Amino acid sequence: MNKTVLQIFIFFVYTLIAHRLIASDDPKKNVIPKVYTASRLTSEIKIDGIPFEDAWDSASVADKFIQLEPIEGDAITQATEVRVLYDNTAIYIAAFLHDTHPDSILHELGNRDETGNLNSDAFKFAIDPYNSRQSGYVFEISASGVQSESYNNDITFDAVWQSAVHIDEDGWTVEMKIPYSAIRFPAVAEQHWAVQFARYIRRNREYDQWTLTPKNSSNRMLFWGTMNGISNIDPPLRLSITPYLSAYTENAPASSGSGYENSYSYSGGVDIKYGIDERFTLDMTLLPDFSQIQSDNKVKNLSAYETIYEEKRPFFKEGTNLFSKGNIFYSRRIGRTPKFFYSVAYDLKEGEEIVENPDKARLLNATKISGRTNKGLGIGVLNAVTANTYAVIKEPGGTRRKVRTEAAANYNMLILDQELPNNSYVFLANSNVLRDGKERDANVTFVQGKFENKKHFFQLVTDYTSTRVFEWKTEVVGDYKKHLKKGEAIYVSADKINGSSIYGASYEVGTKNYDKNDMSFSFITDYSSTGVYYTYQKFNPFWKHFKQGSITLYGNRGGRLSSNNELTSANTGFNMFLLFNNNWSLYSETGFNPIHGRDFYEPRIDGEFYSTPPRKYGSVNFTTNYNKAVAFDFGGRCSYASENKNTNIGYYIIPMIRCSDHFNIKFSNYYDNYKNDIGFAYTSSGGDSSFFGQREIVTIENTLSTRYIFKNDMSLSLAARHYWSKGAYTNFFRLKNDGKLEAITVDDLHAFDFNSNYMTIDVVYNWQFAPGSSFLVTYKNSILTDSQITTRDYFSNLTGAFSDPQTNSISLKVLYYLDYQYLKRKPKSGIR
Repeated sequence: MNKTVLQIFIFFVYTLIAHRLIASDDPKKNVIPKVYTASRLTSEIKIDGIPFEDAWDSASVADKFIQLEPIEGDAITQATEVRVLYDNTAIYIAAFLHDTHPDSILHELGNRDETGNLNSDAFKFAIDPYNSRQSGYVFEISASGVQSESYNNDITFDAVWQSAVHIDEDGWTVEMKIPYSAIRFPAVAEQHWAVQFARYIRRNREYDQWTLTPKNSSNRMLFWGTMNGISNIDPPLRLSITPYLSAYTENAPASSGSGYENSYSYSGGVDIKYGIDERFTLDMTLLPDFSQIQSDNKVKNLSAYETIYEEKRPFFKEGTNLFSKGNIFYSRRIGRTPKFFYSVAYDLKEGEEIVENPDKARLLNATKISGRTNKGLGIGVLNAVTANTYAVIKEPGGTRRKVRTEAAANYNMLILDQELPNNSYVFLANSNVLRDGKERDANVTFVQGKFENKKHFFQLVTDYTSTRVFEWKTEVVGDYKKHLKKGEAIYVSADKINGSSIYGASYEVGTKNYDKNDMSFSFITDYSSTGVYYTYQKFNPFWKHFKQGSITLYGNRGGRLSSNNELTSANTGFNMFLLFNNNWSLYSETGFNPIHGRDFYEPRIDGEFYSTPPRKYGSVNFTTNYNKAVAFDFGGRCSYASENKNTNIGYYIIPMIRCSDHFNIKFSNYYDNYKNDIGFAYTSSGGDSSFFGQREIVTIENTLSTRYIFKNDMSLSLAARHYWSKGAYTNFFRLKNDGKLEAITVDDLHAFDFNSNYMTIDVVYNWQFAPGSSFLVTYKNSILTDSQITTRDYFSNLTGAFSDPQTNSISLKVLYYLDYQYLKRKPKSGIR
């Protein structure tokens, strides 16, 4: 047996018996807290990446860094020194990142906020101005000068700050200027901030920290150092305005069904950010335009659940971390596809045609207020308003009429998040949706508490969700009455969260009327779920070949709450992760569902269920060394149910080519093949019987992404995607009351066959011509076709797709960032 394979096997066996806690599990052992004292700026400095002005000589030095990766606590390979200055408007950081091999410093170029994905060295400066050690700011700069920032692990947080880097014969140096308008801090005379400095040496994956944060700690901020010395500074007026102008043109298939027609539009709007005080910020967008966002990756969905797409609109991505807690906020509900968008074509009368049918409800404005009090109470408020949406129908005589496809709606969120000692908290969230006229309204309330012990080894989490849906229903002809539907869900979990061994258990139940889909999504109701897991992890190199490793054993049980918690599903398995010394990684999972389950959703009829057969599944995934000019992600998966001989085999391969520090190419290929797949096909005309089909499905998805970075503030990118899914039915069945299937004969065996081609091309030119200001040109091509012709192979579909109806559009957008602090008249001297 290969020695490496044997070591992996031994590692797996070892984790099965590694159940006791060992002394090294204590994350605070041998960790000495550090203190840094910042100095006031006394002379002018220039942010040019060369910190050799006299002012820096007066600053104290933060050095004696220690290695976290790959070997926790080991000596660093390259010396690092950091200095901090401040004045009345900003905090300044200089980092001297020495390197004995400066020609080996990696410095791939990239767009803003991409430091984590670049083949580049990097430096981080992190602070928690409130010293609560539960939320903080991280400002990062790469050796190529790319900026990124985050707040409380929210990478969508955006701020405007200055930085510069310089590479010389001693290594590389960094200068940062972070204005106080970019952060929040308490209005007190003496500031005491939690602080951390860190450095990433990409070529050997070394991560060094000023103060060590143990890998087995669930909250590493507890081990940050403390920065004193900042005094007599006042929180500034935080006010920025970003007006925009945009123009849009589109060439799309004519609504009449023949030929193409052109449309043009232009718009303007504004984003406003205002600091209500030093703690709370108001964000507002008026008449937003999102025509520049990347196209959704549309898929053929045969399941009983809707497809959930990623949010790409900037306003709803940035700074919404607080609103995402509790999982009752899915921002794509705001400005969603109108409720009756698809029914317009089916309701046309003879001779009528569709002139307009918007596929998104128009967002008029959105506002959010967020912040945290000095006593740790986080408050968030979000409001968004969408307009009535109408389809325009042209009648045979030329008269036009409107059909409302989506009612005007008011979306609201309220968040209260109280921090407690020991990294604990109590959290309350409420969402409500009010729609115009006799349309559905909803209200959801969520309460959660998380409690950790003083040593941060164990935590208990419990939450409760209450949903209230109000619907107008017909009592008699012309008479509507508002009905209330109440639902609830309860969740509780207990976990050991620190150390080499972590484990836990959870239990959750939801009632039949549990429904939070108006501002979030929930796929199942009337359920119970019980889960347990055990994970053993090695953080430092072990044996000969591995840097890190972990293995997790898990088990889950599902039940039907209204049927005395009757068993509906069960599965158990394990997964394993290994990081090799050559920076390859392996992730693998194996498991099985040992019982006949009960699927109450696939039949699409309330109360009916499908008896799912036992199933085995597994997957293996590799990544190669991203430091190389050519790297790969690749892997495969399979599942098998012997009862109906259903087999699913899939693989993916993603080569990534870094042609230079300016130019990269990424190609991804996904393949899935379902043999003897069984699923819902149709219901009877009366809606009282469900019919299933056996089908062969092949799905192939290819995506080409490439980008050229002219410089860090200018890039041209291309994303081209072709998705093809073909399904051919071979047998049909009637679903019986016991959940089993009975074969039937149908007149047209291929009536439900499908052949779906979804192709999109996005080309984006992005020029950040000033801090926070951008000029964007976006070209989009979209081809979305569905047919029942399943005889063509993949390449025939690919070439044939170009002759299908397509939509082409070009948009231009200019945003200009105006900050009150920069607009103020500057003093003659750089000293403040």
